[in-house]
Amino acid sequence: MTRAPWTIRPVGERDTDAVVALLAEIAREGNYIATEWPFDLAARARALRDALLLRRSVGWVAIDGRTLIGELSVIDVTQEEPEIGMIVDAQHRGRGIGRALLEHAFAWARTNGKPALTLRVFPENERAIGLYRATGFAQVSLQPGGIIRRDGTGRDVLFMRRPTDEPSRT
Repeated sequence: MTRAPWTIRPVGERDTDAVVALLAEIAREGNYIATEWPFDLAARARALRDALLLRRSVGWVAIDGRTLIGELSVIDVTQEEPEIGMIVDAQHRGRGIGRALLEHAFAWARTNGKPALTLRVFPENERAIGLYRATGFAQVSLQPGGIIRRDGTGRDVLFMRRPTDEPSRT
């Protein structure tokens, strides 16, 4: 078995600028995440740094050499069933990075007594939905107009949930 050229480690304060840069890159794509471009990178980096330092959020990053190529955040660790958000660089999708990041999140949730993890995904993001289903997430609901855009229009979103007591399908 060949070892992946990338590694997963906990996100830290030192990663915030790189995470926000990747977030901006994916936001520019305009298809996969709720965050819209443009946004204030410095303000977003400060908010992420604060969330990490105040332990409101935890997460992991995927690193290839010295380059950050993916990130997963547990958005609010105080929630009974916290929501996650994940981004992977376009050139690195389909290589198992998302699956590896999810496994770290599942392990954290089990260790911390969380009964489930949740996420929201756009219905047209079929590749991500396939990954989420393959790792045990099930659709709970379709939320019409669940993500409100800057222009006031709503975008439909699937709400998905994965119990942490289910064995991994990965």
